[in-house]
Amino acid sequence: MENEKKGFTQWKYFSCVLLGISFLVTVLCIATGSYVQTMENVQIGSVATKRYVALKDEVDVVATNKKKQEAANTVGPLYKHDLEVEKKSAEEIQAFFRKLDEMHNTLQEGESLSDAIKNTSLKLPVVLSVSQYGAYQALSPEDRLAFQRDCINIMNDLYEQGITGEAIEKSIDQAQGILQGTSWSNQLKEMGFAVLSSALQANLVLDVDAMNLARQKKEDEVEDVIIKKNQKIIDEGEIITAEIYSKLENMNLINTEDATENIVPVLGSIVVVLLIFGSVFLFFYSSNKKWYSLKKNEMVMLFSVYMMMVLLLRIMSEVPYFTLIPLVIFPMLLSLLITKRVALLLNCFISIIGCFIFNGDVEFLLYFLITGEFAALIMGYTEKRRYVLPVAMAMAGVNFISMFAIGLFFEKGYSQGLLYSSIYAGGAGLISVILVIGSLPFWEAIFEANTPLRLLELTNPNNELLRRLMLEAPGTYHHSLIVANLAETAAYEIDANASLARVGAYYHDIGKLKYPLYFGENQAGENPHDQMEPYSSAQIIIAHTKAGAKMGEEKGLPKAIISIIQEHHGNSLVKYFYYKAVKQYGAETVKEEDYRYQGPIPQSRESAIVMMADTVEAAVRSMLGQGKTLQEAESFIKGLIKEKLDDGQLDKSGLSISDLESIRKSFIEVFRGMYHNRVVYPKKEEIDAAKKQAQQQHQEEEKPS
Repeated sequence: MENEKKGFTQWKYFSCVLLGISFLVTVLCIATGSYVQTMENVQIGSVATKRYVALKDEVDVVATNKKKQEAANTVGPLYKHDLEVEKKSAEEIQAFFRKLDEMHNTLQEGESLSDAIKNTSLKLPVVLSVSQYGAYQALSPEDRLAFQRDCINIMNDLYEQGITGEAIEKSIDQAQGILQGTSWSNQLKEMGFAVLSSALQANLVLDVDAMNLARQKKEDEVEDVIIKKNQKIIDEGEIITAEIYSKLENMNLINTEDATENIVPVLGSIVVVLLIFGSVFLFFYSSNKKWYSLKKNEMVMLFSVYMMMVLLLRIMSEVPYFTLIPLVIFPMLLSLLITKRVALLLNCFISIIGCFIFNGDVEFLLYFLITGEFAALIMGYTEKRRYVLPVAMAMAGVNFISMFAIGLFFEKGYSQGLLYSSIYAGGAGLISVILVIGSLPFWEAIFEANTPLRLLELTNPNNELLRRLMLEAPGTYHHSLIVANLAETAAYEIDANASLARVGAYYHDIGKLKYPLYFGENQAGENPHDQMEPYSSAQIIIAHTKAGAKMGEEKGLPKAIISIIQEHHGNSLVKYFYYKAVKQYGAETVKEEDYRYQGPIPQSRESAIVMMADTVEAAVRSMLGQGKTLQEAESFIKGLIKEKLDDGQLDKSGLSISDLESIRKSFIEVFRGMYHNRVVYPKKEEIDAAKKQAQQQHQEEEKPS
């Protein structure tokens, strides 16, 4: 008991150490992975320390904005007429001439217009000569109106053409040219030019709204410049220009934050990883209420596979296509080396961890969640070698379809890069299956892994031990086959390792090869135990477990099979010879421990299943041989299982009461199939009598009435 406690404590500490190392390595890989590296601080003018590529299809904001600016610059200035300017100019000219006319109408005889206007302020700041005033004064009322109309019409024509601020001088010169073409005197032409020069203003102003709309329209016509996924932005050793820096910044490939903000994402990922490792701890601990629910070699294998994949993720964290990473190897190996259940769970966890190492890409997470779960489920079919190629092709197909579908969703359409990525995914799936199957001998040799393929090889009847059993102890061989059927069926029912249970049952009694005729199933008449002391007989029977374990070790059987050989009787009592000794010598002189197997009791579910199948098969065969019915045997099976439970033989097997009930029912189903009621075939005499009777009846029917 003390040794057991000590072993449990050592195993617990060993498991904690492995878990701690895994956690530290995981954190280190995340802290130096591609996600953190993409947040490296760079400056304009510095030399790029690595190659930067686009993590996904993204708009090149810098190039797109540049093209839009160029398109917008093609829009020239757009003007609109300022009607207020035109109205004001017309009113000023009209007011000027109105004032002149009023002054003209009030002139005394002999008074000139130039003298009258000296002390009057005019709205237009026009400076006219005496001769010009005199020419205007000499006009008749009708001519004055005609002259005024000509000036206003010239102004309106110029305004209709439009006058910008830059073209005001040109418009004034144009007005002078028009006046020169009229029939008015030179003094009136100069007067009209002076009035128009003072009144004319720019009536075309920039139409800001129209220009903005035109610019916007031009910008909208420009298509976005797309940087394709894995397209190079800048290579290692190149100078980072302002344009390149803007691209890297817009694509979140560089960090513009301070150091305290850089560490926040890493801290968040560490907390998530801590939660993941906590859940893994709870899963393995609560699955059987003890740390060694995973055997030591299984824990070491899990640690080795995990470390290998995490380091591979870190090494390949900068590959252009994440589908090149063979992460599905992890659930494949766990499914074959440990259990499918463990593979399905831990695939979810390593996909999340891989996402943190590989730039936090959601596409990465979804892809490996889907393909990893499928890989864990499909690898079970490789137990049969003819299915290895179909499994590899199926894995390639699943990888291709998964990547293509996920890419269509995230990239919102098809692209050549998506096709390449999907093809790489299919190739990685195919190669992963080949690598996993090819690596199994390594795991079997180094870690004593009981893979389905290794166990399948051990079921070959040409195996030396099975062939010897078949030839030297045929009764034991036949018994082992039936026990194997019982054990395998029961293991399937409670989700134990059915292959291990079956192979363990094949070899559980190989120790009987040492003295085959001392076991009832191999005897064909005389029983040597009839002439022996009960103690000697018991020792021969008890010794077959140790002898079997020794043979198994010599022939290189897996440790799990050797454990089943040693444990399939536990420390149970050899009842027949114990009772025989008690009858001969009395209970007080017989030590019960001398008639018990030396154990240990079953340490696994598979070992316990083989123990119960062995006991039940022998008992049912004996009962049916004594004329008992199968219905009577069914109730007896329940008693045998309860007896093992009460005797403490199943205390460390990990089986629950519900498991025992499922095992009992599976045993009964197998026996019903083996010992079902058969049709009684007639004897030759009975067939001849029936023929004779039928012939006589036919002759009587043919006689005339």
